[in-house]
Amino acid sequence: MNVLVNGIGITNSGGVTVLEKVINECLETKGLNTFTILLSGSDLIDAVVKRYRKYDFLSFRTLTFKSYIHRICYENFKFRTFIGFYDIDLVYNISGTTQFFLGCPQLLKVQNLILYSRSLDSCYRKKSRFILWIRQVYLKRVVFKLMLGRSKYVEIQSKHVKKCLSDYINIENKHIFIKSDVDVAATEFRDPKKYDFSKKIKFLYVVGPHFEHIHKNFLDFVNGMVALNNVNVDFEIHITLKRDQLTESCIWSESLNSKTNFHGYINDPEKMNALFSDNTILISTSVIETLGLHVLEGIKNGVVTITPNEAYAEVVYGKKRYSYELFDTNSLCKTVIGMIKNSDIITDKIMDQQKYIIKNEMSKLKNIVEVFREVLNV
Repeated sequence: MNVLVNGIGITNSGGVTVLEKVINECLETKGLNTFTILLSGSDLIDAVVKRYRKYDFLSFRTLTFKSYIHRICYENFKFRTFIGFYDIDLVYNISGTTQFFLGCPQLLKVQNLILYSRSLDSCYRKKSRFILWIRQVYLKRVVFKLMLGRSKYVEIQSKHVKKCLSDYINIENKHIFIKSDVDVAATEFRDPKKYDFSKKIKFLYVVGPHFEHIHKNFLDFVNGMVALNNVNVDFEIHITLKRDQLTESCIWSESLNSKTNFHGYINDPEKMNALFSDNTILISTSVIETLGLHVLEGIKNGVVTITPNEAYAEVVYGKKRYSYELFDTNSLCKTVIGMIKNSDIITDKIMDQQKYIIKNEMSKLKNIVEVFREVLNV
């Protein structure tokens, strides 16, 4: 089996994490199949290629595009050459696009629900950001909805994604594969961290440079921290942004500067794991997520988390979790204060979530090559 893996467009750390998992699953075939992997050039991608280029059944090509139109033209015309030259059996579109003129099966992976979320549409409407919604969501939705609509084979990471897609397209004629992107081996899970709230709390917020986008809902976190500071909760903040990124933002409150550790982007797993420490509370404020890998990593590392009281969070992280109501500072503060007052149950909450993640992920397809085989046999 010869597979063309289209990773063009993967740029952020979450996408790179998923890409590496795909590569490692391909390695499990031990050279019985070949994989041609197309990627957009960047420092993150270059590091991935360097790690895996020693395998002769993996062929990497890093590309640069002048515009999105240039990329679409390349995918729809150049890919036809690749298919003939490499005798490709299947094109795996890991970054969400499809091609219109190919003569072989395509599998489309949906990693981003920003374009298919009624909750997010509602947020733009309530904030009266119609023009911004047109630019950031609607125009892209028109293009990607067209691609998704003609895709017969679709891979998703969680069952809630299927519901979100069905709100915008007809999915009755599609073969949808729910595949895990989370490693749930026993060695991946750590004992719950220790919590003693007579000592300083460490609030952890993991986000990239797109923190100002509406779907990240960063203002909830900022308002919550300001409110907790006003009632004299003893805490410090750890955030994966640089100081200048935040101080230049109208969302950030400079009253929090003295309490904040500005880490910037962290690409070293050991440094990231060091942030999952005792007395740490990871907070996610996202309006929508497909998985929220940062939250799952926190839970796997034994850290207690707070996530929105949204349907996606219940499906991905389980019912037995700490949650709060979106856009409600009092709700977030109430959840934190409740944790402080009842810290003796935190360990059980963490363990319940770890058990849920293991059970939930084990119910999904495990290896992407397994999905490839199913697509070719459908």
